[in-house]
Amino acid sequence: PPWRHAAFAAVETALVASPLVSTVGQFGILAAVFAGLVLIMQSDRRRLGVFINGYRRGQTRKVALVLMVAVLGLFGLSTWGTIGGAGRWISTVCALVTFPVCYYGSMIWQRVFRRELGV
Repeated sequence: PPWRHAAFAAVETALVASPLVSTVGQFGILAAVFAGLVLIMQSDRRRLGVFINGYRRGQTRKVALVLMVAVLGLFGLSTWGTIGGAGRWISTVCALVTFPVCYYGSMIWQRVFRRELGV
């Protein structure tokens, strides 16, 4: 469902936005990110009876790797923007870009997964 894609995107966006806050705040965000991932996994298990790892074998792994590289790149750029002194606006832009990238990336992953299942 759409909320599931949004939840994944929100968790990733929080991670990319974390350089905007203090170090203590970053630890809080990291704790919230882990809690969000656990809640998503529990929700999947409750709804579907299983949690499917995004790095599973097949074409879905390629989608997951592209998403991972994109998020790591955005996180790195966000960190450079705040720590490197290039400007906090860079972190804000990276966070704003992360949500739609991860939302649509999650939808693409699901589409590829369903295709692999023959559904």
